Amino acid sequence: MLKAADIGREFAYPLSNLSVLFSALFVFLMLEFAAFGGILGLFLGFLVLPALFRYLMRILDSRSKGRDPGPLLVEDFMWLYSAWSLFLIVHLAVIIYATYIFGSLYGLAAMLAVNILLAMVIPASLAVLAITRSPLECLNPRSVVRLIRHTGASYWILPTYFLTAAFALRWLSTLALPDILAELISYYLVLVFFALTGAVVQPHQFHKEVNIHDPAEPDQETVDEDLQKERMGVLNHAYGFISRGNRAGGFKHIRDWLEHDPEPDNSWSWFFDQMMRWENKEPALLMGQRYLSRLLHDGDYAAAVKVILRCRFVNESFLPLPEDRGLAREAAEHCGNDELIDLLERL
Repeated sequence: MLKAADIGREFAYPLSNLSVLFSALFVFLMLEFAAFGGILGLFLGFLVLPALFRYLMRILDSRSKGRDPGPLLVEDFMWLYSAWSLFLIVHLAVIIYATYIFGSLYGLAAMLAVNILLAMVIPASLAVLAITRSPLECLNPRSVVRLIRHTGASYWILPTYFLTAAFALRWLSTLALPDILAELISYYLVLVFFALTGAVVQPHQFHKEVNIHDPAEPDQETVDEDLQKERMGVLNHAYGFISRGNRAGGFKHIRDWLEHDPEPDNSWSWFFDQMMRWENKEPALLMGQRYLSRLLHDGDYAAAVKVILRCRFVNESFLPLPEDRGLAREAAEHCGNDELIDLLERL
């Protein structure tokens, strides 16, 4: 069962994660511009809607894996890219159509009943969609029920939130709030729903434990391209921190991502190489000290010596961290670099 602190964290998640905050605000503002109407509004709406649906599903998917979704990508605005994520449109259409039909034909009680039923199954269906990437599988009652059963009591947080948010939106419509404020609150509640759904799924590792068909595996080239895009997004975000003087925040953003990186050894090397291309090399040298520490403790002495020499070529005052200098001397002796041995022995 999720703790209150975990639920509170997901409620604050769209505000606490800067990449989500700025990406979500960008989409919201574009939709507001599109609402002005006209041909330009239709074109803008057609362009932004896939990004909205895709980013919502990415929030759910990333939170279900304990990761951050990262910023919006150019591909998010393309209708044919990751088409499975756009199946969210079908869920939305079902909710709107069922609410309208039952409300108009059978009255308020029937509308409430169908909304309760939808609130019970829609979160599970969306979670199955994120796990399997299969629109057909997310409509499979057996997969939906299996996920609900394995999630246990935690799952019922989602229908409760779904219905509470729906009533809150209905109540907001009765207040004399500015339209844009009411729309922003509604939008935020939707973001929280997808983050919370991912958080409920994450502890159970359904992609391993639940008997749901595995999605078709992408080829290695696609995997490498996606990983490269994620790394570049993380690096650009970290650069934004560092360039504004928040060096600690920038390095923390990189380290947090590296903890979940599927190829940490390659990623450390990649981040170090990319930072060495910056005009200001000082952050790269600090990254080099941490990368060097990792290499030394892993016993990769040849790579460690190369990092030392590369950093000293940029700045002759570069030295390993004090606690790593003993291992650095061993690495220099192992590689037979007499000049480096002499330097480290004088420390």
